[in-house]
Amino acid sequence: MMSGDLNEVGTGVNLFAAGEVRGTARWFNDTADVLSIDDDDLEETIAFVSKGGMTFLSPILPDLRAIVCTAGSRESHLAILCRESDVPCVLAADLTGEVADGDTVVLDLSDTQTARVAVAAGAVTA
Repeated sequence: MMSGDLNEVGTGVNLFAAGEVRGTARWFNDTADVLSIDDDDLEETIAFVSKGGMTFLSPILPDLRAIVCTAGSRESHLAILCRESDVPCVLAADLTGEVADGDTVVLDLSDTQTARVAVAAGAVTA
């Protein structure tokens, strides 16, 4: 359940139930973004991607806290990799609010179908 200190910024398809997942947002647009990340940050990073088929995430995918993708389906390559790596994933995310690098993000993944994406109040974009 989302608490009062969170601003809901979108919903999407939940790949699998994982309860509440909290981490730090980081947008990945290409391979250069993947190469620039500090490995120490990965376990708390919720990766945001705007295209499906994000194969460039493959080298770091198992180490990520979660992934939010604005495209994709439960049958997509990204979904298959996330299931194999047990990484929570939101697909076809409809982000109605802004999410910036560094924001504290909370994913409500308790529902087996619908995921909710929220940014903590006081975050970079709040």
